[in-house]
Amino acid sequence: MDMKVQKNQPELWEFSGMPGEISEQTSEPIAGWKDLQYGMFIHWGLFSKFGGGEVDGNPVEKGYSEQIQMWANLSETDYLQAAKVFYGDAFDPEAICTLAKNAGMSYIVITSKHHDGFCMFDTETTDYNIVKQTPFGKDSLKLLSEECKRQGLKFGVYFSLVDWHQGHIFDENNNNSIPIEMEPVIERQLHELMTNYGAIVEVWFDMGKPTLIQSEKFKKIVMDLQPNAAVNSRIWNNLGDFRTLGDNQIPKYTLDNPWQTPASIYHETWGYRNWQAREDMTGKVKNLIKGLTSVRARGGNYLLNIGPKGDGSIVLF
Repeated sequence: MDMKVQKNQPELWEFSGMPGEISEQTSEPIAGWKDLQYGMFIHWGLFSKFGGGEVDGNPVEKGYSEQIQMWANLSETDYLQAAKVFYGDAFDPEAICTLAKNAGMSYIVITSKHHDGFCMFDTETTDYNIVKQTPFGKDSLKLLSEECKRQGLKFGVYFSLVDWHQGHIFDENNNNSIPIEMEPVIERQLHELMTNYGAIVEVWFDMGKPTLIQSEKFKKIVMDLQPNAAVNSRIWNNLGDFRTLGDNQIPKYTLDNPWQTPASIYHETWGYRNWQAREDMTGKVKNLIKGLTSVRARGGNYLLNIGPKGDGSIVLF
């Protein structure tokens, strides 16, 4: 990457997940996105049902829990067993939105599809989704987006370019290229996401290794259907509207152009993990406040994640 480096700041290359060159942004959409400042990230999916990072009662200690299918080397058949008991009876969009507002957040971004390829929304592209495969049987994105609108919060979606269900092999670096035959599914899913959930403020692409043409094609779908949405730099090929820094990374100085720090309460995972050590709540709160104020002081947006349990309930600490 040919990073745009400010003078006397040679360490900029250390930040992963950043595009090479982002031109100065003065458009109304990106200006509106910068004004959001602080938002909630939500990692909720089929992965949340695995005992919070466990398989057969045993903790899977390698990797993030939202990628447990790969780290535990589970077949899709075994992985899909969790869908049979995915009731989501404690998923409460009103409580989630109220929590976000009380925390001073102005928008919410939720996982529409993670690397497992299991869609958390109603889609015509595959039966591998929350409506067709689970007793919950509802479109979680629809429920949350409608509640966001009621409570005056902006709404955004996370979308993985890695899709194990559609044929990607497990790659610990999640650096899979995108075969041509996978493009139509991605395009149709993006079209659904951009047309069925009202106004979208942010599209948070993740991982994969698209070609320049693919990145251009995927971003064009977003821009054509949601011209006021901001697209993150993990669309790749220097096409992002804002830089996504590496997980939990906070720069020591102000960066050029719009940027965001995605942060998790516990850095070891983004999806729910029931065996995560939860200690020193006071220290944790101070650390998170420092992260928020440090990012805002340097002009970035802060997207703080929660990982609900498999039943959809919010983990208090």
